Amino acid sequence: MAAIVILRVTYTPVPETDIEYGQGAIERNELVHYPLTGVTWLIQVPAPGDLEEWRQRLDASVRGQRGTFAVQCPSAEEQARVDRGEIPFQQ
Repeated sequence: MAAIVILRVTYTPVPETDIEYGQGAIERNELVHYPLTGVTWLIQVPAPGDLEEWRQRLDASVRGQRGTFAVQCPSAEEQARVDRGEIPFQQ
């Protein structure tokens, strides 16, 4: 089984667009994910989990016309919750 990396992604919609485009981008990339808020998720990606590569992939999924993504490493507390199995990821 390939190693996975947890990333934290936040979607910023263009004014007057639906925030659901962010969820759609997660789903179009078939990412195992956990919603933290309506516009922020933890996602599982294959190692090495390059932040810029995933930002570009997610941005391409909304074509930049509807919003953009910020991708970062999870907080220490978020990672600890993942490690303890407290976060129920979904496909």
